[in-house]
Amino acid sequence: MKRNIILLIAFVVLGAAAIYIYKKQTGSTLSGQPLTEFAIQDTASINKIFLTDNNGKSVTIERTPNNGLWTLNGKYKARRDAVNTLLETINRIRVRGAVSATSRDNMMRVLASAGKKVEIYTGGDEPAKIYYVGTSTPDHMGTVMLLEIPGIGRAEDPYITHMEGFTGFLTPRFFTDEMEWRYTGYFAYPNLEFSEIQVIDNYNPQNSLGVQYKGGNNISLWAGYQPGVQAFSTPIPDYDSIAVKDLLLLFKKVHFDSYNTLLRREAMDSINKVVPAYTLRVKENTGKVKELNLYNKRAAKRQFDEQGNESPWDGNFYWAKTEDGEFALAQKFVFNPILLPLGAYLKKPL
Repeated sequence: MKRNIILLIAFVVLGAAAIYIYKKQTGSTLSGQPLTEFAIQDTASINKIFLTDNNGKSVTIERTPNNGLWTLNGKYKARRDAVNTLLETINRIRVRGAVSATSRDNMMRVLASAGKKVEIYTGGDEPAKIYYVGTSTPDHMGTVMLLEIPGIGRAEDPYITHMEGFTGFLTPRFFTDEMEWRYTGYFAYPNLEFSEIQVIDNYNPQNSLGVQYKGGNNISLWAGYQPGVQAFSTPIPDYDSIAVKDLLLLFKKVHFDSYNTLLRREAMDSINKVVPAYTLRVKENTGKVKELNLYNKRAAKRQFDEQGNESPWDGNFYWAKTEDGEFALAQKFVFNPILLPLGAYLKKPL
């Protein structure tokens, strides 16, 4: 009898210890502690996020009053997908467990030397929460982070965080490169808010075309480009209306691949000295004309065209230069359907 009582007590003690260890590993004992509550449930209340790293890079993204694209560093538009990913992370981030005592000091050094700081504002002058984002755990399934809440303080120990429903670590979501954050849309007319588009082939002017659009099916196709006045002289009475409408629809959303071209000044000067292969112009309903020049890009390695002939040009990208003189990478996959010659829009003989 006495032996059974001793075994029962031992079983209860072991069971309690197992439950304690499980809760410690899963982080459930951390719930309710302010300095472990990384998430912000109401991301609509977030109006500004500041991210910086120890390499001197920093970005500030701010919500615009009309809830459209966020601004980036007060001068550009921010990528919608990147903003949504960051807000999703802030909403769903959870603590998976505490950093072990043996690795605590090392993790604190990593946070101090190579971590990223993220300040999240919800309308006040002070951030609502501040994240210090470190590296991944050895299994790449968690991220070492530390939380600070103004008015409450900074956590003494870092924690291992994760995002429910996501496999991987979170550090890449908190990037600080301005060019990576930048919105890549250039022609964006979701309701076709323009009266004319021009597709100009500067090397083969006979392939150039203009389309005048007055809404609905009131469309006209023009040839005979006159460079001096940047206009077309010859209306095309019979054309493939479906093909022309498809061209107009392409201008709903035209994006660059990236503004991060890594071009040196000497390379930019060299490009500026040559005639662009193509020029695109859009006359908006406001009367403003938006222009883009596309240049052939030298291939970095040996390439062949569709006929199997060796080509000096990159088969995937153009250099693009905006009307403000900025350079970007433009994917041929995106732009080539816009650059079809005039003949592509003429009716084929029966």
